[in-house]
Amino acid sequence: MEQRRLLASLCAAVPTLRERAEAGLWTDLLDEVLDDLAAGRPVVEVCRQLGWTVETDAERNADNDPAFPDYTEGARLEGLAPVVLDGDYRCPRDRCSRRAHRDDRGRVPTCALAGTPMTYRSER
Repeated sequence: MEQRRLLASLCAAVPTLRERAEAGLWTDLLDEVLDDLAAGRPVVEVCRQLGWTVETDAERNADNDPAFPDYTEGARLEGLAPVVLDGDYRCPRDRCSRRAHRDDRGRVPTCALAGTPMTYRSER
């Protein structure tokens, strides 16, 4: 579950990361790590390479402290708004838990990793 939530956060952040990469001239690095991710590289490694602060369940709860449950909030990148994981569109490859709505113009959300439209799934 941890990997799916983290992947959802990354997928939702890719458009913003692309803007930052273009402004900072690191689009080649972004493309490379996203290709690695698509090829099966662990999402935690990709996020860390991109400079995200990622804390895995094992690191967060290294002392088995019951005050720290086993779940992941995702990753954080300074200046990037938190990702909202709700809606009726889901990952087309069913690899992550990201959900989204159509945008203000009615367009279907796109999976930033696969480059394809997200899949509509009824909540019923």
